[in-house]
Amino acid sequence: MCGILAVLGCGDESQGKRVHVLELSRRLKHRGPDWSGLHQVADNYLCHQRLAIIDPASGDQPLYNEDKSVSVAVNGEIYNHEELRARLSGHRFRTGSDCEVIAHLYEEYGERFIDMLDGVFSFVLLDARDKSFIAARDAIGVTPLYIGWGIDGSVWISSEMKGLNDDCEHFEIFPPGNLYSSKEKCFKRWYNPPWFSEVIPSVPYDPLRLRSAFEKAVIKRLMTDVPFGVLLSGGLDSSLVAAVAARHFAGTKAAKRWGTRLHSFCVGLEGSPDLKAAKEVADHLGTVHHEFNFTVQDGIDAIEDVIYHIETYDVTTIRASTLMFQMSRKIKALGVKMVISGEGADEIFGGYLYFHKAPNKEEFHQETCRKVFKVEAFQRSRKNRT
Repeated sequence: MCGILAVLGCGDESQGKRVHVLELSRRLKHRGPDWSGLHQVADNYLCHQRLAIIDPASGDQPLYNEDKSVSVAVNGEIYNHEELRARLSGHRFRTGSDCEVIAHLYEEYGERFIDMLDGVFSFVLLDARDKSFIAARDAIGVTPLYIGWGIDGSVWISSEMKGLNDDCEHFEIFPPGNLYSSKEKCFKRWYNPPWFSEVIPSVPYDPLRLRSAFEKAVIKRLMTDVPFGVLLSGGLDSSLVAAVAARHFAGTKAAKRWGTRLHSFCVGLEGSPDLKAAKEVADHLGTVHHEFNFTVQDGIDAIEDVIYHIETYDVTTIRASTLMFQMSRKIKALGVKMVISGEGADEIFGGYLYFHKAPNKEEFHQETCRKVFKVEAFQRSRKNRT
């Protein structure tokens, strides 16, 4: 995904400060190698490292409203941007980027617009009219974000800790589903789903409704102007995602550029059961399948790079990330910028083995809620853009 870095209220408008902020922003260039942008308003800096997925030709960031009094740097995708553009009929858009709607929605609705967004996102928005800013992160933290505070009273916001560790006396994970406002200097939760406060969900189980919701969730993520594929392990979750994606792939813009067959990708040790299962599913779906083999030594050799990118020494996260890192490099070499996967299904549906030991349905539901709201802790190791 893209990388954002914001330095706000630092009290320094000098060229030297601008150069320093740019140097820090370059630490995030691996997240967005396609373009770098910086917008400065007095002692406020917005930086963006872009991975071009929607409107590669003109969607460079930061993005603006009509008179550039509102600027925004975004990492993510807004799936309902076309619907929101129609609602903003009195506004003039400069690009085809799905993220540009954020600047115009802020003009129209102020902070109240955030729960109108259907997508995964982290953003920082700067209002030059009063030098205020807001920052927000998506519902469960699919996109990474950190916030820090400098000794000089400045606020630093970055997609990765690399952008913060030189200049902040304190920094922390930006909480998912929250907004931070410079006017109130505090976090406010904007995401409050009704199911989280329920002891047991009151909506009765309806398999057809579930199937429809699942298909819509996959289809809206096929929004891309560049080639994409699916991660396929041969398990239930990734196989279902691949099946829906393969069925609708021909109608996407990517199909016109890369052929009408979906590409699938799998990684594993030679002879592993995942590779065999994935090949069987790929043959059934008719995808163009790519199988990557790695050795244990390959993984050991990559650990230093993996830790650098996921920014943790947690053993479980490193183990889960190592093969994903290796495969992502191969996928990128094939010219693919985005993949979708079945990640998150175990958390939502209680797919882990220990869920079988839940003493009752109340505790089963509470544990799935806890897992969903903890899923952001693992997103650093499961970046679905390559």
